[in-house]
Amino acid sequence: MNFSPLIIKIRDFFTQNYITKAFTSFLSIQVIGTIVGLVILSLYTKHLSPEDYGRITFVMILVMILSVIIDGGLNTAFSIKFYKISEEENKKNIYTILIYNFIVLTIFFLVFILLPTLGEKLFKVRMAFSQQICVFGLIFVTIAGKFYTNFLTIAKKPKKYFIVSVYFHVTLVITSFLFLLILKSGYFAYIYSYLIAHAVLTIIGVCYFLVIYRPSLRDLFSCNSLISLLKLGLPLVPNSLLLMLLTYVDRYILGQYNGLASVGIYSVGYVFADKIYTIVINPAGQAMTPLSFQTFARSISEYKVLLKKVFESYWLMIEMFLIIYFSFLREVFEFVVGKQYTGGFNIIPIVVIGTVFFGAASMVGGTIVMKEKTDKVFLFSFISVVLNIVLNFMLIPKFGIYGAAIATLLSYVVYFQLFFGYTQKLVYVPYNMRLIALSGLVSLIFLIGIVGISYLQINIFLRLLIKIICSFLYILTMQKFFGVKHAIRQVLQYGYSR
Repeated sequence: MNFSPLIIKIRDFFTQNYITKAFTSFLSIQVIGTIVGLVILSLYTKHLSPEDYGRITFVMILVMILSVIIDGGLNTAFSIKFYKISEEENKKNIYTILIYNFIVLTIFFLVFILLPTLGEKLFKVRMAFSQQICVFGLIFVTIAGKFYTNFLTIAKKPKKYFIVSVYFHVTLVITSFLFLLILKSGYFAYIYSYLIAHAVLTIIGVCYFLVIYRPSLRDLFSCNSLISLLKLGLPLVPNSLLLMLLTYVDRYILGQYNGLASVGIYSVGYVFADKIYTIVINPAGQAMTPLSFQTFARSISEYKVLLKKVFESYWLMIEMFLIIYFSFLREVFEFVVGKQYTGGFNIIPIVVIGTVFFGAASMVGGTIVMKEKTDKVFLFSFISVVLNIVLNFMLIPKFGIYGAAIATLLSYVVYFQLFFGYTQKLVYVPYNMRLIALSGLVSLIFLIGIVGISYLQINIFLRLLIKIICSFLYILTMQKFFGVKHAIRQVLQYGYSR
């Protein structure tokens, strides 16, 4: 049999179609990131107590919150403007954003120096002066590194994104072993490792910008460019902070009622629940974002057609990934994490369903950003956060980590409903809701069955075999009754024509 035509066809599919090329690149790095993340998670959970992992969680929450405030929404504003302005204006924006970030970071650092107990009061973690310097260094390189990788995404450079991300993850693994096992740096080894890894990413990014967008003195900083970007970006900051609250407030309240150990256990479970977002939803979003921006700018009617196909395919694909994921998740979880953290598995099915709704909200929410109705984004996030806080205070005292998981699920569902309802008013899209509802019901039945099998106290290989057979039957059912392959092809056709 001659396999050459088939090989050529497969090669063309992955090299000539932008969507498959971009998605494969982003997916590959997320898979690498997931493997690296699991190695690091195993390393820390087997050498640190749940209390120490809780401390890591709170320090990283501080880093992420300050990163959002200091960034000022400029990263997103840059993306929105990228295809609307000239290359010369983009060059000004790049250097203006980086300089602005550094100046604002310096101001925040001085505030924390003048008020040394502020961080401890807010996040229950005591840090020495040298450690505070490392944390603020991590904040800056996190912002700068994210700006560079976002640039590669919006500029349709998935290959470069893949390469620099590999550098990041290799550095992260090496430094984690160095600081945790050799230098015995305790829980702060996590901070040191991410600081160096993000610094490598930042250095690569700055060198890239200096070569590709060689600046003159007048290009380094533009007040007019900054004002224009801040007008678009600042309204997004409160929303980003609210999203952080939506994601992390449960851990803060959990810590108040149940202590740092419960925060550590819950956070480990959450890491595995979030893998569906990082491995599937995020790469798909990264691949589709440039096409969505271009299509929206060109034609609203064409954008509506694209959004309909993408949204319907999203539900079909994510449901299939969920079933496959849970077919081996419990076995992987027990192998990776330390015995003190195994209770974290129980919250994964609850949180992961909420994550699916959150991903769907992000997908349709792009319409609100492109319509520049960012005030609505803030409103919807605010409602969801208030609901999340109320539910956490109601459920955590009685149900602990399970209460936090249920609060997350319900909040994400409401978050999705708010975004979906409003985007339908902005740009009505005739989705096939019957298809989405029926496929969701079938998927939920299979998911409950597979998760239930995961708890059976039988031979591990027999348990895996049963779950794999169930997954295979599920995939056949989805293809026969819901035409998964056809739905995917309809989306992929945009990768050839754009």
